[in-house]
Amino acid sequence: MRWDLFIIMMALPWAATFAGSYSALLVEAGSDRRQGALLGFASGVMIAASIWSLIIPAFEDVGYTLSGGLIVTLGFALGCIGMLILDKAVPHEHEEQHIVEGPATRLSRPMLLVLAVALHNIPEGIALGVVISSAMQDKGLSWTAAVVFSLGLAIQNYPEGFAVIFPLHQSGVSKKRCVWLGFLASLAEPVSALAGLAGAALLSSLGGVIMPLLLAIAAGAMIFIVVEELIPESQAVSKNHFATYGFLTGFWVMALMGMIGV
Repeated sequence: MRWDLFIIMMALPWAATFAGSYSALLVEAGSDRRQGALLGFASGVMIAASIWSLIIPAFEDVGYTLSGGLIVTLGFALGCIGMLILDKAVPHEHEEQHIVEGPATRLSRPMLLVLAVALHNIPEGIALGVVISSAMQDKGLSWTAAVVFSLGLAIQNYPEGFAVIFPLHQSGVSKKRCVWLGFLASLAEPVSALAGLAGAALLSSLGGVIMPLLLAIAAGAMIFIVVEELIPESQAVSKNHFATYGFLTGFWVMALMGMIGV
């Protein structure tokens, strides 16, 4: 067990979310182009990370066969369905569109925005836990590839943390409360990563197809969040092509990192 790499991989995404949240307090004026590009960049990173760090390793572990394809497809579908259920069950607000989803609630708007970030971070954290477990068991992923995946999450968590705290700060929420909300939002990922790691370690003993199935589930959950939440948010805040430019840049940066890491 590489405890040094484990600590780094757990800390990087959490620290990036909190750093993005805190940096939002240091900016006095916003730019729709910048915010749209940042969210687009985060979306591209997550899509590429899902492909190179989750789907491809799942296929490499289970095999490029019809049965392997069915296993990965099943996992992907389960991940999407799980996030759809979570999306309907957890009250949260889309900041730029001012749309509240989930069951009726009396929670304040800041807490709804924090829940929105947590909703993004839960599947990412679970995916990180599964990736760490896969690297520990040498099932499709090396430690280098796992660290690259963690770094990719950190890269996309920074603009995500910025995007949720910046509008709150601009609307008059105190700096102290913004820092606290940013800290709460950042906690979801390491907690869910530990849960994902524990679950993957326990389930992997059941059979050879469990790990690729879990990798595919994580990929489905992450891609669902991108399509359902991040891409619409990036397009809503930026009426030009900057969100698209950000997506393409983020996708290619993470794709290169994934190819080098693997």
